[in-house]
Amino acid sequence: MRMKHRKIILSIMAVFCAAAIGCGTKTVKNSDTVMEIAEETVVKEEYQMILKSYVARVKGEYTTKEANQKNFWTTKYENGTPLEQIMELAKTDLIEKKVIAQLAKDVGITQETDYISMVEAMNQENTNREEKTASGNVVYGLTSFEIEEYYSYVYTTVESKLIENLKKNHEISQEELEQIYQDNIEQYTSDICVQMLVAEMQQEIGIKKAEQAAKAMKKETNIETLSKKYPDINFYELRMSSFNMEEGRNASYMQRWLTSSTMQQGEVCEPFEIGENLMVLRCLSRTEDTAEPFEDIKGVLKSEVQTRLAKEDIEKKIQEVEVNFQESVLEEIALEALKK
Repeated sequence: MRMKHRKIILSIMAVFCAAAIGCGTKTVKNSDTVMEIAEETVVKEEYQMILKSYVARVKGEYTTKEANQKNFWTTKYENGTPLEQIMELAKTDLIEKKVIAQLAKDVGITQETDYISMVEAMNQENTNREEKTASGNVVYGLTSFEIEEYYSYVYTTVESKLIENLKKNHEISQEELEQIYQDNIEQYTSDICVQMLVAEMQQEIGIKKAEQAAKAMKKETNIETLSKKYPDINFYELRMSSFNMEEGRNASYMQRWLTSSTMQQGEVCEPFEIGENLMVLRCLSRTEDTAEPFEDIKGVLKSEVQTRLAKEDIEKKIQEVEVNFQESVLEEIALEALKK
């Protein structure tokens, strides 16, 4: 999520945690609320986790000598103390997350976003994965989550769902899209655009058969003719450009674009591995500085515009949000975390 300097309406609570005020932060439990943002709560353990995620970033702004000194966090520099800097970063991060959580609830997204519920859900997920592993079942991904990973995963998922939901509130007409396209035509102009003839086959077919297909493709470009001669090879045409590389869900297909982008018209490449398959490419045509046709990108363009407007909706709420906390309590909790 993007981090910006924001004007936030702050309401510093006169009495936020009676135990903390009367007896210090040692009486503040990890599950105790230390901030309230947009009707969402932040507990001590959550605040300290977010705070510690910015340690490297803040220390990176100082020399090694400065960062290693005993009273580094409370030493006054031109831009204030490092403690003030890291607390501001943590607050900004949490404000954005909690606004997203509140907006998600408002539109009916049911994912639990409070820290205590997340810890419980993570523990249950880890238990389920351990049981599957013990019983011999395949477990994809991580065998167990740490809270930092699970917390990030939850908020990333909720933000994605929220943006998709908010996009529905912003209908964009064909005329508006065409105007945006024309006003930003440079963004949709590809440095390289190629039309490729592709031969894709399973590796079991063998490199010799792939080399034979490559030789045939130097003389023949008709897919039907090639398919009759090599029925166990999949021949197809594919248009790729620096704007739309068609890399697909499998990252290995990026190699298809990297190879194609260097080829000239009429050139046939040597067979190469791509994932579990072998592939041969012939460049049918190549153009440079080519604008993508409006009809080809209007769907992507509409989604981009709607996403930007949805993010502006979130940003507006962030600017207006009320944040409740007690500064002295947060400072002590922050120092406690930074000393660990």
